[in-house]
Amino acid sequence: MSTMDLDTAVKLNIYQTLAEKAQAPSAAQVARALGVAVEEVEAAFQSLHRKRLLVPEPGDPSRIRMAPPFSGVETPFRVKVRDKIYSANCVWDALGVPAALHADGVVEAADGHTGEPMTLEVRGGKPVPQPCAIHFAVPAARWWDDIVYT
Repeated sequence: MSTMDLDTAVKLNIYQTLAEKAQAPSAAQVARALGVAVEEVEAAFQSLHRKRLLVPEPGDPSRIRMAPPFSGVETPFRVKVRDKIYSANCVWDALGVPAALHADGVVEAADGHTGEPMTLEVRGGKPVPQPCAIHFAVPAARWWDDIVYT
């Protein structure tokens, strides 16, 4: 399998696993599913990271921190779609989870200023209008300078 083919197979396996289980697979789980060596999957994780398609867990290249819009770790941005709860990296990604799954969803988050709980809904592929403001502390052009912080 060529590197490009492996990268694609790894990416597809990650997203399929996330969609089905609401959890990111480890490199070992992806390797077993694809019948390749763990080292090859870890190299694919790094390749996908260079393409800004994946963020391995800092300090542990065998785990996934982010596969946008999904988070590989629990976050305050919880998204309920069908009967599963997904974590998103931020409120922007939280709105993208239902879109990625082609389904309606409910986002549970907190107001970044007041800390008050807030609920956002996505129905029919669109956010349900409601008064709110989404703030990004870092300009989009600099997100990948430190995507975990952003």
